[in-house]
Amino acid sequence: MKGKKGKRRLQALQLYACLGRDPLLAEAGIPSAWSTRKTLAARTLCRALALPEDDPLRRVAEADTPTRLRSTTGWRQVGRSALIEAGAEGVTVEPRLEVPLLPWTTCRPIAFNLDVGPGGRRASSNETRREAARRHLAALPAQATWIWSDGSADAGVRRGGGGAVIFTASGETLEVEVAAGDLCSSTRAELFALRAALERVRDEPSPAPLVACSDSRAALSLLSAGAAAQTTTIGAAIWRTLLDIAERRQVTLQWVPAHCGLAENEHADALAKQAATLPQGAVPSDARSLTRAVHRTATRQWRENWPDSFFKTIFGSTLPLPIPGEDREAAMSVHQLRAGHWGRSLQYLHRIGRHPSVACLQCPDKRCPAALCAVCREEADVPEHVLLRCPALAGARLRLTGSIYVDPSRLRDADLKGNLQGTI
Repeated sequence: MKGKKGKRRLQALQLYACLGRDPLLAEAGIPSAWSTRKTLAARTLCRALALPEDDPLRRVAEADTPTRLRSTTGWRQVGRSALIEAGAEGVTVEPRLEVPLLPWTTCRPIAFNLDVGPGGRRASSNETRREAARRHLAALPAQATWIWSDGSADAGVRRGGGGAVIFTASGETLEVEVAAGDLCSSTRAELFALRAALERVRDEPSPAPLVACSDSRAALSLLSAGAAAQTTTIGAAIWRTLLDIAERRQVTLQWVPAHCGLAENEHADALAKQAATLPQGAVPSDARSLTRAVHRTATRQWRENWPDSFFKTIFGSTLPLPIPGEDREAAMSVHQLRAGHWGRSLQYLHRIGRHPSVACLQCPDKRCPAALCAVCREEADVPEHVLLRCPALAGARLRLTGSIYVDPSRLRDADLKGNLQGTI
């Protein structure tokens, strides 16, 4: 290789040879190019399918054309394959919001309350949160139509359902159940529930105030940004319904703490879980939910296909957690040890030519005398030797773990690994 470009390429190849690609990406929290390719292709495809039917880009996305190059695939083919792998084959993409509400749209008497006081914090006990909610709700109009809505999604990502119980000002009790889509976030399920409940009471002739309670602060925060700030079809639909209702009555949307013993909230939660079992086939999914599903699937596949290494012995197919503390040098050592390339390892330094000996300037042989552990001289001081086998650290392992034989999975604990490397 000649010239500056060839020299840079040689340096890049040397760096690639010295560092394991997958452990390095995992430690840095960076998804692989392989999984990112699928995610970006699926996002482009879903956004194209969300366009109007007469849009040229949508026609390109829906077209089935013969492939001219066997080894090269475009975003359309990659996106379709990625959606199938994510379990989204045949799922309809929700149309994009084409006509947002105008910026000068009057919000009329619509209020958002996203708190119930200090007692409603997550750290408080259920009893404290429940009493704080009751005290706050007691200040709202008693003679009103009350909506208690909730959403449900399996693991927060699949089989969404929305449920609501409505107590009308005339004394009726109504129940609402709605499917929210096979690929659906918890927040989207909450919005489905609220939309269905509001549509149920939109034509109610009573001028009594309307109070809608939800335990999703994320959903209410999204709506509280205002009518013109909505970028999703469902957000805009909810605001249009709110504006219709607010023509003749006061509307309050109130956040309440979840699962703290509020009977009405528990009732809505039960309806949402029941709604999640409804048929989901006809419910479209938005492009964001579909893209996230592809990202989760592609990232999981990448983790499961990690090559055998010291890193995989420790973490299996899980990503490492951030390292606590502010000591950057110690954090770097832990990252390097977990990735299998410790900067203080004589074997590593000898392999890259930074620790030459009289007999050998540089080699990858772990049996080379220049690569042996400087303390025990029994084998190369690779990270697995230093952390698991070095007899000089047997006392430290016994003190820190209760055994001189440490299971590799215990090295997921960054503090333990930091303490072990700190004894060297």
